[in-house]
Amino acid sequence: MVQDELLQNTDLDELESISVNDEKIEKRRLRPLASFLDFDVSHRPTQAKDRISKHRVCRGIVLGVVLIALGLVSELGVWGESSMFSKIDNLPLPATAGTFSASWLFVGLGLFIIVTRLLLMFYGRDFFIGHKFAAVVIQKPFEHGSRMADSLSEYLGVRYRTRIVNVLGLTSFTQHIIDLQHPNEAKTIPLYITKDGENITRKWQELASQLKMPALFNTADGVIEIKPEDIQKSLPDLIGEGKIPVTDKDLYKIPKSFRIVENADTCQIDPQIRDSAFSMFAGILCFCSFFSIVFFGLLFHLSTSCLAIVPAALVLFVLIPLSLFFRRKRIIVSPNGIRIKSRWLFFPSFGFLIKPDSLEYIYVVHNSYDFKYTLVIGADGQTTHIGRGLPKDDLEWLRNFIDAQIKRFVCRRKA
Repeated sequence: MVQDELLQNTDLDELESISVNDEKIEKRRLRPLASFLDFDVSHRPTQAKDRISKHRVCRGIVLGVVLIALGLVSELGVWGESSMFSKIDNLPLPATAGTFSASWLFVGLGLFIIVTRLLLMFYGRDFFIGHKFAAVVIQKPFEHGSRMADSLSEYLGVRYRTRIVNVLGLTSFTQHIIDLQHPNEAKTIPLYITKDGENITRKWQELASQLKMPALFNTADGVIEIKPEDIQKSLPDLIGEGKIPVTDKDLYKIPKSFRIVENADTCQIDPQIRDSAFSMFAGILCFCSFFSIVFFGLLFHLSTSCLAIVPAALVLFVLIPLSLFFRRKRIIVSPNGIRIKSRWLFFPSFGFLIKPDSLEYIYVVHNSYDFKYTLVIGADGQTTHIGRGLPKDDLEWLRNFIDAQIKRFVCRRKA
């Protein structure tokens, strides 16, 4: 059963492609339209669809209608005698003329949202998996569907990967994707998509078994094959068995990107980079909102009770955005596992602990939405991204260093 929801409108730009040696190769990795998908491949032939949900379309249309209504009401209020602005200090006509333009901006934005939501209903992908071949059909408005098919023997395997989804530059979440990978990403078929990664490795192993294909993981250096019996093993067990190599070469040749504090019981690692999804653009918008509140409060000589909102605006639009923007993460490795903390304006949080038995993998990956490298720590469906934007070599050093600390604190303790 497939439940379709649109993640972000920008995902549609993944359908752009170039032609090299008559093969269609995606400029960027194909992003799914659905936020949840469960492709049942236990019985074949089978098919699934990746579409924007009707609920998402309806919510967009309702929002567009509300914006249009606000714009029209504001416009009528400006020209009517009951205009809010006409009662404030008897403002002259030129001061109200700016409100006329702002009103039509609301109307235009509402129309834009409605039109784009309606067009998105005609975007989508259809997938088909049989016993010997698979096919992908890409649907676009005003165009015939583009069909691409290939033999199942040409597919590389069942790949598990994670990707960061940025939400309006304010926050982000991790999306877990299991797909049937083809060398041409346009032919890759998503099998399972979720924001909740609980039991994701079990699902990964199940899908690989059903399709009788190798299990793959997407790293910064490409895909690596994971043996079926190792998929659900904990990282400390894999390190202890020697299946995850740990090298002592340059182990304490610490890059400038990190600060290390060690003692007999713990190892504290501080990446020297802000680690937040809060963008510069979102921060500027928050600052502008705060100063706009102060400016209009002084301009219209609002009462003392109305100006009491300024302290709340200071917290909401200045202090909180500053904390989010400059947030940094701290990693503490100990015999109890790995604790991840966030530092908010130099005050560290208690964080959360990943126990050794829950720790599944640590890899360096390449983000598809901003093309930055990051270290991913996976633990029983909980995914943490560390050091996004640091050089790849520095992150590879960090991965090996954390593995070495796990070997030091956890593996030796088990032994």
